Amino acid sequence: MSNRRFIELKKWLVEREIKQKDIAQKAGVSQTAVFNVMKGKMTSANIKQVFIDMGCPPEIWEKDAA
Repeated sequence: MSNRRFIELKKWLVEREIKQKDIAQKAGVSQTAVFNVMKGKMTSANIKQVFIDMGCPPEIWEKDAA
């Protein structure tokens, strides 16, 4: 599980007032899927790309659990 990545992604969402459901809608997936990708429980190139398209720094996706 990627705890640091989750924290960075959550911080990025909060700072921009974006909700996980907004990402889910744009990606055409469930909010649970977005959460699971953020936590590192599953992978999805589509969800990752939606984050990046919305301005999320790609470096955040390289963070892993410490």
